[in-house]
Amino acid sequence: MSVLILNKEKGITSFTALKQAQKELGFAKAGHAGTLDPLATGILPIFFNSYTRFINLISTEGKEYIADFVLGISSNTQDITGQLSFHTDSNRPKTSDLKKAIGNFIGEQIQIAPDFSAKKYKGVPMHKLARKGKQTKKIEQEINIYEIELINYEFPIFSIRVACSKGTYIRTLGCDIARSLNTYAAMSELQRTKFGSIGMENSISLEELKNLDNHKKMQYVKRIEEILINVPKVKIKSSEVKKFQNGSQVEGQNTKKVGKHLVFHEDNFLGIGEIDETYWIKPLKVLSERRNI
Repeated sequence: MSVLILNKEKGITSFTALKQAQKELGFAKAGHAGTLDPLATGILPIFFNSYTRFINLISTEGKEYIADFVLGISSNTQDITGQLSFHTDSNRPKTSDLKKAIGNFIGEQIQIAPDFSAKKYKGVPMHKLARKGKQTKKIEQEINIYEIELINYEFPIFSIRVACSKGTYIRTLGCDIARSLNTYAAMSELQRTKFGSIGMENSISLEELKNLDNHKKMQYVKRIEEILINVPKVKIKSSEVKKFQNGSQVEGQNTKKVGKHLVFHEDNFLGIGEIDETYWIKPLKVLSERRNI
């Protein structure tokens, strides 16, 4: 067992959530994929012990969020945790105009990263510089909005569902939508509802986890192949296991695909290997513990 899909609660950092989950489950080491701000809730994949080495293999494409925005206010952080300014005379969009504006943001586009973000400028996270009042060069990045829809609108609050690429700032997206309507907005709620193929139905909250006995807790800790479903699998013979673990190339069984694979002997996960055009497997990352740890 190796990965917990946590439904992070509001008001705590991703690191705090990780440490609490780690304590509840009794693992020596933990790491998470895809940081959520304290304001945000939803899916936070947490890897344990030697499996933390495989965090970078989890699919980061196809993330989905539900977000609420308050029209008529602006914030230096683009959400309600920042310094707020109230614009009482700002535009009050019609539902039809809001839907049209939202639809204009579908597809590939350039987004400017917010000043209060983890993006780095000359090696320093931008949010640290912003808190010191230091100006930085605007960082542009390519993003892709696969799907976006208005799911509720009762002025001054509108809610959207967004399926997007890695690196998309949802708070920036909402502010840009408002700006296109000659008004202002700040994000008030954010929930990550999908992380690649992982949905909310696979998750558990810290409160729920704390109320379970140890046996039931461990039922929520998934095998790595249940999480890294985007990575193909290959099996090797028992005679090849030690060779693979020692870093030697080995021969795969019944495979005709090249690239990175999850390597197994029977049902035992051994690590990550790269299959070349000769269909031999080069070890890339080898698991240093047994499955039952």
